[in-house]
Amino acid sequence: MKRFLAFLFALLFGITPGRPQTDELFLTYSHVTVEETETASGGFIRAVWLSQFDMQPLYRDGNKQRDEQSFAKLIRLMMRTLVSDGFDTVFLQLRPNGDSMYESEVYPLSKYVAGSYGGSIAYDAVQTVVDTAREFGISVHGWINPLRLVTSEEITLIPTGYAVRDWFDAQNGYVKEYGGRLYLDPSYAEVRELIASGAKEILDRYGLDGIHMDDYFYPTTDASFDEAEFASSGFDDVGDFRRNNINLLVSLLYDTAHACGAVFGISPAGNLDSLADGYFADAKLWCSSEGYIDYILPQLYFGFANKYCPFDVMVSRWADAVTNDSVSLYIGLSAAKAVLGTEGELDVYAGTDEGKREWIEHNDILARSLKVIYGDERVSGYCFFSYSYLYDRMTGEVADGMEKEYEGLQALLTNEVRR
Repeated sequence: MKRFLAFLFALLFGITPGRPQTDELFLTYSHVTVEETETASGGFIRAVWLSQFDMQPLYRDGNKQRDEQSFAKLIRLMMRTLVSDGFDTVFLQLRPNGDSMYESEVYPLSKYVAGSYGGSIAYDAVQTVVDTAREFGISVHGWINPLRLVTSEEITLIPTGYAVRDWFDAQNGYVKEYGGRLYLDPSYAEVRELIASGAKEILDRYGLDGIHMDDYFYPTTDASFDEAEFASSGFDDVGDFRRNNINLLVSLLYDTAHACGAVFGISPAGNLDSLADGYFADAKLWCSSEGYIDYILPQLYFGFANKYCPFDVMVSRWADAVTNDSVSLYIGLSAAKAVLGTEGELDVYAGTDEGKREWIEHNDILARSLKVIYGDERVSGYCFFSYSYLYDRMTGEVADGMEKEYEGLQALLTNEVRR
């Protein structure tokens, strides 16, 4: 644990092997300096997810890539906004659908940056994000969804020569269709190696601080998804077979990240009880054993009145699950639910009428959540989903629908963590 915290502390200060040091890391932006934010956190991270949906309106200007100067200006505004509220880490989506936000040798260029599959770009927008974040002292982790691919229609737009297209054409079982979308099958070593190669390319190209894996594991519990592979696997139980495949992928990504001097972590769905059999994600094993993850970041997108997963109870349960001292626990928070609550949207899976209306009737859920996090010394940080639910991407102002929640939240965002 101490080794990882020391490494994370170095990352938060922008000190990584081969990275030039600059006094610019300690320039003051708004009312918080980078130095103050990092010293106060003491290894406690405050992060935001930057999804493809957050970034697409910045990458694109109508039907063309936004010009480089305008894009750079918007990214500077984004980083200044984040630092002013104490954030020190971003998880930047680079591979949402078996594609790439930069020109990759491994995966095709994403429609979110190029406009369409088979499109092109004039400059590397990811490099601009990474360079600007570093200037502001913000740690950047590359976020990947490892198994989810494009649709059957979209993949025909992808040039041949990319493995995902060639495997689809070959119908060799590596790419499977479910629910109108394509997925990689992790039971094949070649698939796992492709995913790891893509992660290595990200780390080699940008020198990021980590690789971050999202919660898209197996898309279904239906046995027909990989019936032939299971039949020849030697396993007696399809659940054990699938969990083993995911574990092999996770350990490979962990080894890949560490070989590049980076960390690796996963953000699974928040209900600890549904992961092993619903997603075939053995989070309890990862949190208790060596060689899988450096951190776990469960998506606890729950209110306090949720019948099945009340927020405070789930924080404690996840903390109990992390028994390996080298694994850190961060908590995922949903700014989206706060905004959608102001629009009258029910939390339909909350289990009770009170729980379903909780985000509609209360505008202090995120503030109360942060108090729970700060009060549990086993928790080492948090991450908000996502930027555009917190802030307007074009102005940096508080996002529509977030104003009331933000009034009670802002002071807590920059709160010094004393442990």
